[in-house]
Amino acid sequence: MAFCKDFNARTQKYKSEAPIAATVTVFKDNTFELSVRSPSVTWFLKKAAGIDSGSGRAGHVVASTLTLKHIYEIAKVKQADPYCQYMSLEAISKSIIGTAKSMGIKVEKELD
Repeated sequence: MAFCKDFNARTQKYKSEAPIAATVTVFKDNTFELSVRSPSVTWFLKKAAGIDSGSGRAGHVVASTLTLKHIYEIAKVKQADPYCQYMSLEAISKSIIGTAKSMGIKVEKELD
């Protein structure tokens, strides 16, 4: 029962359709350790761009366009993840921009 309450408390901020990565470690004394991460960067990028999948020919065909504001908002969410908590928002944003480029999503300062 404690696991369900802990899991629900940690995941209540995410929408029901969001894929969440969770790692559960159960110990011999019936205690557990739960690690919950936010959805993947690719999921956030596809949601923000309004597309179902990235470009099959990234670098040649543009699947969609996003602004730096979208990237910054995704970076703020990802900064709460355990493996990103010590990274700067700038470093996380650069990583997200690289992922967007590999998906065929163009990143601009502002949309025209």
